[in-house]
This record gives sequence, C-alpha cells and structure tokens, in this order.
Amino acid sequence: MKEFKTDWYRIFQALSLDVVIGANIFSLAIGLYYRVQIPWRIIISLSIAIWIIYTFDHLLDVSKIEGRASTYRHQLHQEYKKLLIVAILILLNVGVINIYLLPISLIEIGLIGVLLCCVYFLLLHKTSFWAKEFYVAVIYTFGLFAGPVSLIYQHIKIIQWLLIPQVFLLAFSNLLIFSWYDFLKDQRDKQPSMIIHWGIKKANKRIKLVLVIGVIFNLIVVFLNFDEATSVIQTII
Repeated sequence: MKEFKTDWYRIFQALSLDVVIGANIFSLAIGLYYRVQIPWRIIISLSIAIWIIYTFDHLLDVSKIEGRASTYRHQLHQEYKKLLIVAILILLNVGVINIYLLPISLIEIGLIGVLLCCVYFLLLHKTSFWAKEFYVAVIYTFGLFAGPVSLIYQHIKIIQWLLIPQVFLLAFSNLLIFSWYDFLKDQRDKQPSMIIHWGIKKANKRIKLVLVIGVIFNLIVVFLNFDEATSVIQTII
C-alpha cells in the first residue's frame, strides 16, 4: 500500500492516464492537419473511452493472474480493483450523457468502434488469442481519427489519408516494444502477447521491420505532399 502512495508518476502511468493525454494531443494534431476544429465534448468522449477500455482490459488481465502480478500496472489494478470498477461505472454514465452532445456523424462512426471493442474483448476469452497488440493498435488508431474524420466536410487528398496507417504503425510498434520489455513478466503471469507467441529473437526483427515500414511511409508522404502542415505532422511522426 505504501508503495502506491509514494510513487505518483508510476501510478499515473499504470492507470494509463499518460495514454489518455497523449491520445488527446495526437487527436488535436490530426484535427489541425485535416483543418477541423475538435470541440471539447469530443475530447471528453475520447478520454473516457480510452481510459475505460485500457482499465477494463487490465482488470481482465489481473482476473486471470493467480497470486500477485509481476508488473506494477497489474499489481495496482489488483490492489484497487473495486475502486477502479466504480470509476469505470461512473465514467460510463458520464460518457452516455455526453453522447447527446456529440454530432450524429461521430456517433455513427463510434458504433463501429464499439463493435471493434466487443470483438476484441470476446477474442480475449480464447486461449489461442495472441495478437493483442495488433488489435489494441487498431482500436487506438480508430479512436484518434474518429473525432477528426467525423468533422471533415472539405476535400482531403488521398495522400493525406496515409496518416492513418502511419499512426497505426507507430502505435503498433510502441505496443510491441512495451511487450518486449515485459516479456518475462508476461510469461510468468501467463499473459498473451505477440512477443511471447513469436519469441524474443523473431520479435526483435519484426519490431524493426514495423519501424522501417513506418519510416518509409513517412518519406513517401513528405515526398508526395510537401507543404507546411505535412512537414509539421511528419516531423511529429
């Protein structure tokens, strides 16, 4: 208990709050790139959705772990399981109320996101499921673009849509790298991951491949669509 009271940064990270903030900043940047103004009610919806999905995912993980978890994140979710469930229920209600303030176009796109999440959580129950990082990257990328895309009314160049696979590759490689670091802990807790499925040596090569493909995308977009907005977003990427 004392450990959780004193280490605020690790708690902040373990509760996925850094993911929420990062997603909001990235979504706003995407909005600027596509020249749309993202209202705060959409940012609130994105924050609630991402935090609930990540927290619920971690709670499902710890429900399968026998004894004390090996990772700090899972230990925290074990310790405060009931409190986190209450927080999810409260935010779920806030999110439902906030739906009435959202544009219809976003609600329609959001239903696809709900379906993706349902499929993901159903797959988690399968013992043969191992492509966790891939699906999380898909859902994360979908969440980042749902708001900006729902507000687009002007013509967008085909080359600008390449930002979507770019962000996916960035998120995917990020998740793979985190799983690579947690390989031994996940293996000990019997947590599924693509790194465990592939093995460390193969995973190392495939992570590099994903990163190289991402850089290639980056160079293609800059070469084919060089303007100020593109140069800024590609520098961030």
